[in-house]
Amino acid sequence: MTVSKFPALQFPLSKDSRHLAYSAVGDANSPYVLLCLPGLLETRATFDPLLQAAEGLQGLRVVSVDLCGRGDSSPLPGDKGYTMQVYLEDIVHFIRAELMPDGKPVPHIEVLGTSMGGILAMYLAHDAQNQVSGLFFNDIGLDLPWMSIYGLYDGMKKEGRLPTPEEMAAKFNVSIGAVLAVQSPSHFDLPYRKDWKGMKFGHLLSGFKGPVRLMHGSESGVCPAQQVKELQREFPKAQVLEVAGAAHPVPFNAMVNQFVLQALHLPVVVPVAPVKSEPVREAPVQQTLQMPMPFDTPAAAPQPKAMPEPVAEPEPVQPTAATVQQGTEPRVGLLGLLKQLLGATKK
Repeated sequence: MTVSKFPALQFPLSKDSRHLAYSAVGDANSPYVLLCLPGLLETRATFDPLLQAAEGLQGLRVVSVDLCGRGDSSPLPGDKGYTMQVYLEDIVHFIRAELMPDGKPVPHIEVLGTSMGGILAMYLAHDAQNQVSGLFFNDIGLDLPWMSIYGLYDGMKKEGRLPTPEEMAAKFNVSIGAVLAVQSPSHFDLPYRKDWKGMKFGHLLSGFKGPVRLMHGSESGVCPAQQVKELQREFPKAQVLEVAGAAHPVPFNAMVNQFVLQALHLPVVVPVAPVKSEPVREAPVQQTLQMPMPFDTPAAAPQPKAMPEPVAEPEPVQPTAATVQQGTEPRVGLLGLLKQLLGATKK
């Protein structure tokens, strides 16, 4: 079971007598806030290494959140009704009430999203009222290829079968209702675009002017080289970090934590522990996001390919070539998810 090492604070939600659980470290009075959103079946424990690296820093507050039905957050009534719209509404309420309380200056808010959390970050940035100033994407691009879904499900199998909902709920510290919901055609109920290759979200960032950063695994089937190149074409000034040997999602090891904290360009000195590394692959990248796969499992920490020295202005880098599966339209029928993706035409 994935349990956060940091205390769970409670943010009350007015409806249904629910609450969101969150952890916060750093400077509570800082005008700079980094909000961390986990993947589909992840909890805020995903970000514990990052919070530990930021703990005690002056000039920055780092906040990680459990979505409803995950970790220490309340389940929905009857443990039913989990959808992307519900997650988005909860986070918007959290931002505007907890991070932007009345009577205080509006902080500089940046959002870091892992997989599905990255998709939610795009929707947040699309609405200027949320005051999102910058974005970090953990192994998610602007498009989500249909074929990536097959790879994620296949990776979940043990001894030729998928774990039961009860097994998954116990392993990931989420409710059984949340596990069942993500397999339902009604789970992704936000508007999006699609073509024969997959789901498309880049239009959400067409008016976004803040910095964009991407961390992706060299072995990722969700954010392969082609997705990275497309993001770079759209956002030439974005920073990209490739983590050698990592799949989906990228783990928050020392190199990734350093990349995130230094990319914020805060008016403070960020202490970083020395780490053996080679030059990090960094490149300007524009906002490209990929959608969270049906099951986002915490990745094992691979040996990083490169570790940045104090990050200076990023220089364009050619991403490593990777074999990208072309979007031959997948056969319908895998746990109902592809029926959802291919059947629901959304604008």
